[in-house]
Amino acid sequence: MFTVQNRCSLNQPNVLTGNNGEISSSTLDRKGCGSSKSPWIISASPGQTINVDMIDFDVNQQDYNLISCRSIYGFILERSLGINHTICGGHTRERALYTSKTNSVEINILQKE
Repeated sequence: MFTVQNRCSLNQPNVLTGNNGEISSSTLDRKGCGSSKSPWIISASPGQTINVDMIDFDVNQQDYNLISCRSIYGFILERSLGINHTICGGHTRERALYTSKTNSVEINILQKE
């Protein structure tokens, strides 16, 4: 399991490896890591894929709409394939968010205004 507190470097990518782990938007708020300048890069062994799940603490089921993105929290990028997946919030508290096509994804979290 990786821990983000020990691997947070500003103004450069933060590479995370391991079988499982957690990242949080609060790390961006406290330390500045996870932004587009200091993205999280999750890397697995060749041939493996990465599953990204989300726990959304700002869910309002009454605003739920399958077509719209109520809140944009950030982006999951697979640069080698040109994939840019928007992280939308407000749907359900816990959900499978993304399964990679390759063994590396970049996660950019938008800062709260």
